Amino acid sequence: MHLSQYCAYLMAWYPDLLPDDDGWSKSLYDNIKKDAVLKTGVRLGKQLAELREGEGDQEAAWKLLAGFWSEMILYVAPSDNLKGHSEAISRGGELITLLWTMLFHAGIVDRPTESSMGVA
Repeated sequence: MHLSQYCAYLMAWYPDLLPDDDGWSKSLYDNIKKDAVLKTGVRLGKQLAELREGEGDQEAAWKLLAGFWSEMILYVAPSDNLKGHSEAISRGGELITLLWTMLFHAGIVDRPTESSMGVA
């Protein structure tokens, strides 16, 4: 829940810390609302419903949600916006900036393409 709320917070208050530029982030946000979140949400909802119908394993449900939001936050962390992250650090920092720093240090400077992820 915290990562979900944090992503919404970034979209609303600090879109410059998200990948590429503000226009891209806003466009992504609009597209995600329409498509990707819907598809992912349906798949995630089905998986959660199956868990509920099965044994009602809350631990498995929380692991599923944690995995989704962990992947999402790591997907949006790479950025070429040094200025935006520098400003975030001067304000005390953001989680996304810490992740960006670690990924940048590891040589990860952009997100994987759909083709490299096996998405057609």
